[in-house]
Amino acid sequence: MIQIFSNSLGKEELKAVEKVFESKWVGAADVTLEFEEQFGESIKSKYSLSFNCATAILYGSMKILNIKPGDEVLIPTVNFIGCANAIIDAGAKPVFCDVDLNTFNITPEEIERKMTKKTTALLLLHYGGNPVAFDEIKEVSGDIKIIEDSCNTLFSKYKDRYCGTLGDIGCFSFDAMKILVTGDGGMMTFQDEEYYEKTLQYRYLGLVSKIKSGVDSLQEEKKTWWEIELGCKSGRFISNDIISAIALEQLKKVDGFISRRKKIWDTYKSELKDLDWLVLPPEPYENCTSSYFMFWLRIKNGQRNEFARYMVDNEIYVTFRYYPLHQINEYKEFSLPLKNAEEICDTTINIPIHQNLSDKDVNYIVDTIKNFRRNK
Repeated sequence: MIQIFSNSLGKEELKAVEKVFESKWVGAADVTLEFEEQFGESIKSKYSLSFNCATAILYGSMKILNIKPGDEVLIPTVNFIGCANAIIDAGAKPVFCDVDLNTFNITPEEIERKMTKKTTALLLLHYGGNPVAFDEIKEVSGDIKIIEDSCNTLFSKYKDRYCGTLGDIGCFSFDAMKILVTGDGGMMTFQDEEYYEKTLQYRYLGLVSKIKSGVDSLQEEKKTWWEIELGCKSGRFISNDIISAIALEQLKKVDGFISRRKKIWDTYKSELKDLDWLVLPPEPYENCTSSYFMFWLRIKNGQRNEFARYMVDNEIYVTFRYYPLHQINEYKEFSLPLKNAEEICDTTINIPIHQNLSDKDVNYIVDTIKNFRRNK
């Protein structure tokens, strides 16, 4: 079976982890600090802090931005469930928004329609790797906070800025299905020092950022270095040097991963453009770049499910990301009809695109797609 997601972990990552083991300290220390610094430099983010997973970042963003009960947070319905869960956990109301039929991204017009006096934030997704129309979105959003779910858009650029640095908080994921893979983990990015200081406390039990352990206190020459000082009450969401060691090696390879993905994207667009029974994804906006995280097809004539089964029967795994949140029963109290998202849900399928696909794999996928309608 040709998988829809894959990773490229190898001897370099194993060697890096071995060094961490030899150090006799596997928690968050110098290697983690180095990864945070290098990642921030790579996307020109003033502040970058690693987390144990991206979902923890989503939950944390609600705390950092002081989202509270009674607030409304706009969110595109074609999205990851962790985003809605984070909003609800904060006591706020997720306001599900429709998306553009081609980009699957939230639009400025939809934001204008859904904003109320209770709207305090927008949690947007850059779908599949293609940035949203951020300038227009920022213009209509006014003073509300903007959280960027950039888990699809590693190194994607909106004009001259990287996704994840456009809004108030950016969220990146390094789980097993992403481009940069560490098994799990994530990075929160922001440009505001106040958010940085609040996050340092939030992600590590509420401990004041300058004193995190007895060793730190001892270095401060305190007589009782075991005392604890809290700035707030929180959980523990830090990363560690094992994950960060893997991440530093992956960071060296990411440009190559994305370059290969772009080549496959271009092949799909070229080879499938004349098939009148499907709709291909759009290119990024002018002066923008994509990470090419996902490639999607919209199948006409009500044949999406038949096509999906046909692909799997031919040993090509396909799926649909992301099932509209407003159609999930657990969120029914927030549900309302969203025409474009519902059409997307009924017609769309994602096909494999990753750096481990060989030219032979890509040609087989293309030929299999072309053969779907030849005998009908």
